[in-house]
Amino acid sequence: MRRFTFRLQSVLNIKEKKLEDERLKLAQIISTLEAQKDVFLELNDKKENFKKQLNQALESSILDIQTVVSHKNYLQRIEQDIETQFEIIKKTQIELEEQQRAVNEAYKEVKVLEKLKEKQYKNFLFEYEQNQIKELDDITNSRRKKVI
Repeated sequence: MRRFTFRLQSVLNIKEKKLEDERLKLAQIISTLEAQKDVFLELNDKKENFKKQLNQALESSILDIQTVVSHKNYLQRIEQDIETQFEIIKKTQIELEEQQRAVNEAYKEVKVLEKLKEKQYKNFLFEYEQNQIKELDDITNSRRKKVI
């Protein structure tokens, strides 16, 4: 019996490698997004803690104008960092969506080739069985001829 060989196996291997690479990129983007979200949450916590400290300082003692202005500037800087971080998260989410589409596309390409391979393998088995039946018929016929 000859062996089944899928003529497009090298293409399938390349597509599978591409799919794996796309999945790795997706995992990296997810990891980056989670890290960016952690930074965003840390900045928000920092802002809230600083506001609490500022309010306590304002209630407990008399502060000079310079201190109040510097605290206000620091608070604005934190808010600006939060906005910047939010924009980074939005861009990363867009990148994540694009990468998910790339993974889906690569997955579809692999599935198409796998289905083709499966179909060709079924055809191969069918032809093999037909050849086996034909050979058995030939053997049976030749034995009948010898007996006659």
